[in-house]
This record gives sequence, structure tokens and C-alpha cells, in this order.
Amino acid sequence: MKLLVNAISAKQGGIVTYTHNMVRWMRENGVHATFAVPENFAADGDNFLRVRASGYTGTSRFVWEQTVWRSIVSRQNPDVLYSSANFGLLRSPVPQVLLVREGGLFDPTYLANFAPAQGAKLALMRFWRRRLMLESANWATQVITPSSAMRDLLLLWRPELAPKIEVCSYGTRNELFAPKGEGRPWREGGVLKLIYVSVYYPHKNPGIVCEVVKRLNQNGFPALATITMELDEIRRTPGGALDAYLVEQAVKGGQVDLGHRPYEDLPALYAKHDVFVFPSVSESFGHPMAEAMATGLPVVAADTLINREICYDGALYFKPFSTTDLEARLRELDARPDLRRDLVMRGRRRAETLYRWDDHMTRLMSIFERVATHSRSIGHG
Repeated sequence: MKLLVNAISAKQGGIVTYTHNMVRWMRENGVHATFAVPENFAADGDNFLRVRASGYTGTSRFVWEQTVWRSIVSRQNPDVLYSSANFGLLRSPVPQVLLVREGGLFDPTYLANFAPAQGAKLALMRFWRRRLMLESANWATQVITPSSAMRDLLLLWRPELAPKIEVCSYGTRNELFAPKGEGRPWREGGVLKLIYVSVYYPHKNPGIVCEVVKRLNQNGFPALATITMELDEIRRTPGGALDAYLVEQAVKGGQVDLGHRPYEDLPALYAKHDVFVFPSVSESFGHPMAEAMATGLPVVAADTLINREICYDGALYFKPFSTTDLEARLRELDARPDLRRDLVMRGRRRAETLYRWDDHMTRLMSIFERVATHSRSIGHG
């Protein structure tokens, strides 16, 4: 099977990690694919098509993809085109599998709580992005989503897509994230250490982590937090003003440590903390929750459908946006060693049985094979 992967959007964040993990898995398992990636994508090999279009935005990007990229795809003539980041070719000349992985455009919680603060220009951009994503899904041979919650959000806007959507949950490299040794004793040195791994968007809600650390310290319960975001990126993001203020104050107070970390450094970073906190209220999957469960950290997450789908009984849940409820859950964890042990056990079991990267790739390859076989049988193209 000849496979072409559109990873042109792999510039930062989760799509970069996803693409690198896919490249690694295919090499280790003898699967050949051609990857279209940005010019500065960090990888060596002769199976990469490096394109400049990753820097294009809006109309320019759309026109390029529907013309120049279409021509490239036609010349490559793969059995399957995998469009791995929400947008695909309309009327693709080859069978196309589309991964829809951006939930905010379809999520009523996001649209009600975060979109209004971002202004009219971004509202118009969301409208056109959502429309193009829905049209991409409409023309795709097969659509996949990383969770049932993401599928259901998509169907709120386009119910007729139901027959062609399949859930293909992501996976974690458990061999990388599995705990090494005993790990950090709970509240070693009398300090509760929280960790929140994510890039910044307003719905990620890092300000609540800063607030809860401040409250804990004020109430005689020493606490520190690590948040893998940068203050400048929060300041630059429309709708991020409150988060920027809360994060800046926490950093000045010496209660929060900021900064992006390389993916390979994350397992050791998790191991230096007591509990993983995930206050995000709009996700399509939530990789860091699966990673934290794999490392053996207890998880405390905002009570949303997607967070419950991923963690189920491997986490405690707090009311979204409630600092008081988050503090109560953290104090509950501190008071109950049995609960911490149960969460760690259930979380690790869940990560190891449901969220293995090998399983994700096996399911994905099965989808590619099925689409290619069906398309050959009906004489696609």
C-alpha cells in the first residue's frame, strides 16, 4: 500500500509529537510512507516532502492546498492520503482519510465561555475554519476522531456524517512514560507539587492552577506548580489576559515554574511531582492525561465528558472553573493514601490497556488498508 501523509501543519504542539511518533513507529515496523512536512521539520530521510505552505494562513493556505497540493497528491498517486490535521482536499483525486482533532470549533462550552472574548475577527475565522473542516469531512472517504466525545461534537453540526466517522483513540508511548523506580514520595519535604503539561489556549485555563496554589499556601498547605507554558504565548493569545495576569503573579510569588519541555524530558518531569492537574474544559482527547496515568501520577481533572472518557475511574474530578472544588479534591487526595493508590493503579491499567501507541497505529493501518481495498474494488480514480 502506498501511503501519503499530509503533516504540513506539524509546526508546534501535539501534531509535531504525533507526526514524530508515527514516523518512528513506521520505521520500526517496516512500513513505508511519504510525509509532507514543513521545511524545518526535524527528521532525516528520503521519505519527506518539505513544503513552504506551513507558513501560509487563511485564504492563501486554502488556495495552495486545493491547487498546488492537489497537483502534488495527483503526481504521488497514493493508495491512501492521510490528512492528519482537520483539513483535507475537496474532491480528492485519491482515497482520503481525514483526522478531525480540533474540538473547540464545535464545542458549545468553548463557544459560550471563550469565543466571545476573542473578538469579531476571530469569530469570522472560526466560522470559515469550521465550515472548511465540515466540508473536508463531507468529501473524505473516511473520517476518524480521537474520542467519542470529539465524534459527538462533530455530529452536532453535521449529523449526516455519522456513517463515515470512526473513533480511533490516540495512544501513549508507554515504554517511555512507564515509571522508573519508586518515584517521588507524596508531599516530600512537606510540599505538594502539582504539574500541568499543555500548550496555551484560553480553554486550557492555567490561571486556576495558579489560584489553587496561592490558596493552598495561604491556608498553610505548602504547594508549588509546574506549568509547561510560556508567559509570552499567554500574553499574545486573544482572550488570555486574565490567565496572563494570574500566571505572572504566581511566577513573581515563586509558586509556579513555567517553560516548555522537550517531549523526551516529560517522563522525568512527571516523576518529580505529586499530582497531575488538568483544568482544560475543551479537548478532543487530552494526551497529557494519558501520559500522566501511564507514569503513575494521580490525576485531578475538570469534570467534562472528554476528561471522563479518557480517565474514567483513573481520576478525581472537580467542577470546571472552580478553584474551591479543585482545592477540595487535592486535600481529599492528601488525606487518603488509599485513594491515591487506587487512582494510580486504575490510571496505569487504563493507559496500558486502552492508550498504547502501538494499538493506535495498528488501528490506523487497518483503516488505511480497508479504505484502499474498498477503493480498489469500486475503481476509485
